[in-house]
Amino acid sequence: MALDFTTLQTKAKELFENQNFLKTLFLALSVIAIIILLSALLFRDISKERYGVLYTNLSPDDAGKILSELQQENIPYEVKGDGSIILVPKDKIYDIRLKLAAKGIPSSHDVGFEIFNEPKMGATHFQENINYIRAIEGELARTIKKIDAIKEAKVNIALPQDSIFAREEDEAKASVIVSLWPGKDLSKEQVKAIIFLVSHAVAKLKPQNVTVVDNQGRVLSDLVANEKQDEPSDIVNIKRKIKREIEKSIQSMLARALGAQKVVVRASVDVETSKVNKKDEIYDPDKVAIVSERKIQEKTKGFEKQKVGAPGTPTNVPATINRKNNNLLLDKNKKDVTTNYDVTKSYIVTKKNVFKVKKISVGVLVDGKYIKKIDKNGTVTVEYVPRSKEELAAYERLIKSAIGFDEQRGDKVTVVSVPFETTKPAESVAAPQEKTMQIYLLIGAIVLMVLILFGLVATLLMKRRRAKLQELEAKQVEALQGAGAQAAEAAAALHAKEEDIFNFEKEPLYTRILEVAEENPDILADMISKWIKEESK
Repeated sequence: MALDFTTLQTKAKELFENQNFLKTLFLALSVIAIIILLSALLFRDISKERYGVLYTNLSPDDAGKILSELQQENIPYEVKGDGSIILVPKDKIYDIRLKLAAKGIPSSHDVGFEIFNEPKMGATHFQENINYIRAIEGELARTIKKIDAIKEAKVNIALPQDSIFAREEDEAKASVIVSLWPGKDLSKEQVKAIIFLVSHAVAKLKPQNVTVVDNQGRVLSDLVANEKQDEPSDIVNIKRKIKREIEKSIQSMLARALGAQKVVVRASVDVETSKVNKKDEIYDPDKVAIVSERKIQEKTKGFEKQKVGAPGTPTNVPATINRKNNNLLLDKNKKDVTTNYDVTKSYIVTKKNVFKVKKISVGVLVDGKYIKKIDKNGTVTVEYVPRSKEELAAYERLIKSAIGFDEQRGDKVTVVSVPFETTKPAESVAAPQEKTMQIYLLIGAIVLMVLILFGLVATLLMKRRRAKLQELEAKQVEALQGAGAQAAEAAAALHAKEEDIFNFEKEPLYTRILEVAEENPDILADMISKWIKEESK
């Protein structure tokens, strides 16, 4: 459908002629102001979204080089934080990174074995050794930085010089300094891993000659060296298990009252262990066992030569004597059984480690409360309020009950209230409020614009409706001129009602329609039928 500018001009002219000029002017200015406000907010949001992070955690040297390159290329940028974060347009991030990488920016301060990629003519043996040490230091630093908690790492190695005149050879030594991410810490296992890595990467470097220091000046390698190396693993496991159970119990108890991120619990347990060997010998008199048994059985058959007796003793000779040969017939059986019995006995040998808790020490850190305050200028600040002495005393009593506190044993419980997060500056705290206000303004502007547009459309529809009613009234008046006084009166009443459709101060519309319907139903039906036909066109 083609746009009819003449019709639009006519409609606009009718609008200005029929409405109050001041109201029309206010309406136009409101619409223009809303459009400008929405455009400004949208443009601001779009312009913010165009920027992305190019690099973070930059050193001042690298940040200066990057900004110099961006200025030469006329690339817009933003600097955040303390100058270590640089933002550039999102659609150019990868192109800029590739161009800067081709120029060696940002430069890595850890020099590895790439130092030998370009051989130098005339280098002495001493220089070659120095470059070799630098390469090892750089490679170790790169490897150590792979640990999640470490932000930066620096390795220094001191190798002894070979000498044929030295009676005792010096030992190699190394030092490692690590910079940790905020809120991170190295465990003993990670410190051991660093020491193991460095000592095995350098020839003749013993683990005890490797020193690890963090950015807070703590000698982490001493924590590992002070451990008892000869302590049995089962004792270590017992202490670790008791320690974890105590920490878990206290943490879960206080977390319900303060919050999971508001409590830090550390426990130390001193355990005394001893080995018990027990041997039991048990006798059972009701059970008899055969220890040994011996059986001997002999059989003898044959003739044995008879000894001649003294004369005059024939009556003493047995009847079995062979008189002819003078021999004795023998048939003997002999059986001997020897059985040794003993009472049943058993041996039970028991070996176990018995431990006894000598001392329990518990340290608990609880976060305080944070109260937001707004000054006269609207600046929002956050004030830290520590826990009261009564609260800390109540927490201490709960902890003592949970661990079975024994004062005679020397147990200690310490509860301290400290801020877990540094109070943010007023600007960073007020930023979310400013963003919230922008959202509210945007929503309010949209609602206001919708209301104004709705009012404008409603006004146009009302005018169109009145015009149709007036036109219909004229047709009805012409049709009812000969209908008589009663019909004329009904038409006049209907005309008056139609003019008062949008005037709510008078009689309600439905009441008047009912009156007309009761007095002249035929005329009203005819009018409604014509309205329907008119609307369907």
